[in-house]
Amino acid sequence: MKRAICFSVALLSALLVVSTAWAIQNYHAPIKDVIAHKGVIDDPAPFYKNSQYYKVFIPDDVWAKITHDPAESRATWEEVVGFRAKDVVGQIAPEIKPGKYTLSDKEKYPFKELMIPFHYDRFIAPGSEGAPKHMGLFTDFEVIETQQLWHAQPLGKATLENMGKTQLDEKGYIKHETHVAGYPFPRPSGEQKGWQVMYNWQTRPAEPENSANYDLTIGVNSRGNIDHRGTAHFFWVTLKGRVMYPPYGWFDDRAKKQEELLIIIYTIFSPRDLFGNVYHQVRFADWKKDQNFLAYVNFLRRIRKLSSTDRQDQAVGQDICFDDAAMFAQTLRPDRYPYETSVLEEREFLVPAYTFDGSDYFDSKDGWKWKGLKFERRPMWVLEMNQLDKNYIYSKRVFYFDKETLLPHLHLMYDQKGRLYRMNDVVWGMVEPLGYFNSFHVNNCDFIDEHCTMTFAPSYPALWLERKDLSLRSMMRQK
Repeated sequence: MKRAICFSVALLSALLVVSTAWAIQNYHAPIKDVIAHKGVIDDPAPFYKNSQYYKVFIPDDVWAKITHDPAESRATWEEVVGFRAKDVVGQIAPEIKPGKYTLSDKEKYPFKELMIPFHYDRFIAPGSEGAPKHMGLFTDFEVIETQQLWHAQPLGKATLENMGKTQLDEKGYIKHETHVAGYPFPRPSGEQKGWQVMYNWQTRPAEPENSANYDLTIGVNSRGNIDHRGTAHFFWVTLKGRVMYPPYGWFDDRAKKQEELLIIIYTIFSPRDLFGNVYHQVRFADWKKDQNFLAYVNFLRRIRKLSSTDRQDQAVGQDICFDDAAMFAQTLRPDRYPYETSVLEEREFLVPAYTFDGSDYFDSKDGWKWKGLKFERRPMWVLEMNQLDKNYIYSKRVFYFDKETLLPHLHLMYDQKGRLYRMNDVVWGMVEPLGYFNSFHVNNCDFIDEHCTMTFAPSYPALWLERKDLSLRSMMRQK
């Protein structure tokens, strides 16, 4: 596996030499160093602890700028949401207590009542009758005590300071000029609760605000064979409402003038036939401005703009479309593929636990079971988004959002025939001293052709990034 993804390390090292910003020297973690701490599959190593939460890659002077006291951050975030998760769970199936459970316990305890149905159906041995032909099934796990979780103190303070300022219009769409910084609706309520839950995710400050990230992906077909090995590197920078790293507020005058929200550049290094393909994306705060999404096709030496229709195409090597990236990347607007949004349930569920060590893994030698898995009770919203345009790829989306962290754990997508089509399941990693959440392990599955992909996605703060590092010109440098 390492040989398959490391051929591009020398090229990566050359490509990642960029100029400094705010007197921050460029630093990065080459692929070979990342997987030295944890392999993409078949490796139970505790990645976060082995990498000291990325400290082995980050200079000491930068580390001092980006770390936050967990106790102070925890207290601030508790004030933001107004509760602690561990104080509001434990009412459903109280006989399921912390401890280890196996398949022999599935019928002994009311897991069907406490688990999300999707996870309950995956609590099964691979190859069993009725078992999905997917990776990520599990036969044992540990239930842990519910954890109190938080975002970094600067984000908590910004959310508190701006609480109540963000407004939605009568249809539920955001009045972008009213959102300043932080999470816009930390305590969703009222008739527009569903929209508020989604806009917490849609307008969130991408964590971290300046990021370098690897996508290390394995694709597995219904026979359990690997048919895809993907390696990609991408940068992103939050352009509006910055509170974690300088510059604060707007990233620059251009971002303020054009009301840019986020900029991303994503470069593919493997498989070989996709080497050098680059995606460049700018998202805007105002929904009237459609995101600018460009693809550089290395084989053709051409740049193509992806329309809102093109973004329904399957992402290369993945079991999602471009609109599903990072759990949900579709622009919410009333005039193009509009939704009706509602909260179906508010209750606790037993879900894959937030990890502070990153030790879970997929075992290719044992039916692609998900091992080292921990579950915890979490207070959740179940959000349903019904698509009003029959020409869109999905008829509806269903999300499971955490009420304390405001993050989605699971995203289910249904086709226009009402069939479960795709899913996006994430294990969130808590990068404790830095105060942000990393979508550590992401599992995407297609239920129509029974294919799935697993992505190991470590991301860390990249304070050196400047506008030129994510420009259109930089796309051409990647080839």
